[in-house]
Amino acid sequence: MDFVNVLIVPNPFKNALSAEAAGKAMKEGIIAYDPNAEVEMIPMADGGDGSLKLLIEPLGADLMSSVVLDPIGRKIHAQWGFNLETRTAIIELAEASGTRLLKSNELDPFKAHTFGTGELINEALAKGAQTIYLTVGGSATLDGGFGILKALGTDFLDKSGHAVAVRQLADLSLVAALNFDRLRRNLNQVNIEVLVDVENTLCGNEGAVRIYGPQKGVQPHQIQVFEDIIQHWGNLLSAASNQNIFGLVGGGASGGVPAAMAACHTQVTLHMGALFLINLLKIPEKILDVNFILTCEGKIDNQTSYGKGPGVIAKLAHDQKVACIGLCGQLGADYDAKTSFFHAVFPINKRLLSPALAMERTASNLRYLAGQIYALMLLKPPEVADEGIT
Repeated sequence: MDFVNVLIVPNPFKNALSAEAAGKAMKEGIIAYDPNAEVEMIPMADGGDGSLKLLIEPLGADLMSSVVLDPIGRKIHAQWGFNLETRTAIIELAEASGTRLLKSNELDPFKAHTFGTGELINEALAKGAQTIYLTVGGSATLDGGFGILKALGTDFLDKSGHAVAVRQLADLSLVAALNFDRLRRNLNQVNIEVLVDVENTLCGNEGAVRIYGPQKGVQPHQIQVFEDIIQHWGNLLSAASNQNIFGLVGGGASGGVPAAMAACHTQVTLHMGALFLINLLKIPEKILDVNFILTCEGKIDNQTSYGKGPGVIAKLAHDQKVACIGLCGQLGADYDAKTSFFHAVFPINKRLLSPALAMERTASNLRYLAGQIYALMLLKPPEVADEGIT
């Protein structure tokens, strides 16, 4: 093999590197081994962190900024996108309701809400948006999306039909019915395209609480408490919309936001965010022209196959008989190489490091390992000295 044509499709490393920075490091590692290497890098997202930045250019939008509430009620400046000519808005949930906005000791799934994301949608409506791309993923919340619905005008009612003040998750137990009339007048004929980052449903063993609750601060002894509340919320959504919300694929993303959106408005369409962005960026046709693909994410585990960007890339590559190699900060204990579409997966940390040190060295370790993989695929020694894994 005289040369190798490589496609790098990086996802962000949460709290460590953006997709662009991760891809840049991997590309540098390959070029260090072969300055003449054919390498194309296309940053990716799956509906979570970084989705706004990826959608801005293809949709011709301008970057906007609005003051909204973060997941625990503090005022922040959140960015979003808007194309005045096409009346198209881009709202990234993580901008207003994301984990990245909180310190680890501020995670509180009982109190965290998505109200700020609803405020961003209201900003888009005030500008005259007719189509809204809502990307969900990377949330700090497990509120079932009640915060968004509250901001958009949903009325929460008790058994007597009186209004209930819903400020946090536990308040949902007081709600007996939902009224979407005001919300639907506000949304009117607006189309909402929801880009989800996972395929999980709202409830159950593969639902929002059991799979993603722990990373949002839910303790093991609290799992059933949250499951019961979200089950009740799902019943309310199903009754108000006259549809079964529980079977909605992707409905459990970001603590149940897609389920709430699908229930409240008839002009809502759910898309797997990774596949939507992959097609928008024309990645499938690029796969046909490469020898192998490198992708990456902070953690690769069993959930990667549930709609996460690297998992979708690996499946597309597998279908085209192209090797896809995954790099990650952490390889989950439940990762099964036998059922995975990855050709191989490598953790980038050679030594046991503290989380802070591991994040600090993410770029250098990606750079080194990408070069090593390229050398292995090419079966030739490096043309320059490498810096080694740290």
